[in-house]
Amino acid sequence: MALNSRSVQDTLDLMRIILGRRNENDPDASDEILLRYLNDFYSLSMPNDTKLYESFGTLSFTIDENNTTGVYTFNDVGADSDFMNLSQEAYISLLDPVDNSVSWNRLPIYQDPGEFFAIWGINNDEILIPGYPTNMLYYGTELTFRTIPDTAYLVKIFGYKKNIDFPDADVPLPFDYWLRYLAYGAANNYARDFRYDAQTREMIKQSFSSERKLLLTNTHNQRKMSRPMPRF
Repeated sequence: MALNSRSVQDTLDLMRIILGRRNENDPDASDEILLRYLNDFYSLSMPNDTKLYESFGTLSFTIDENNTTGVYTFNDVGADSDFMNLSQEAYISLLDPVDNSVSWNRLPIYQDPGEFFAIWGINNDEILIPGYPTNMLYYGTELTFRTIPDTAYLVKIFGYKKNIDFPDADVPLPFDYWLRYLAYGAANNYARDFRYDAQTREMIKQSFSSERKLLLTNTHNQRKMSRPMPRF
């Protein structure tokens, strides 16, 4: 599959065709307005609408004994503009193992503060004894480790990356096959906001549904080709 031969401008041009606004001089269909709709769909709707292999990644960061509360913000670990929807499980290892062998251990992730602090207690930072972290709370934009680390550890968490707004129309799409899905998704929101008639909105909505299925077919085929993990 050729990458990056389609651009954001191609997406905006397709949106005009879908919406019947083929002239970029139309004040309601300027590049600026359509780009705003495209970015809203790309960064706000698409990450929740689809979970694609291309959007999956690993967040790696270091925690150490200098943090005496065990609380790290997304900004602290460099995830503020990159990740969302972290998985339910992480992995942790000593940053500098004594015997030069890396041993990764599972680090269960809690997303319910009540459940997490029912185990570890609250308002007890001053009596926490540093050691090997065995649990992590992921809540809002904070990651809380218990127990607090006694030395430097490397943490790896899997999750889906955020889509960051396209800065302008003169940039390539991340993947060519996203073109029609993005165009129809953004056009669907535009048609609703600009009060297109019900028949036109339904046609765009059905076309978007079709493009969404084609987009997800690629991820489905990738999963079929993936080797299953042994259950032992």
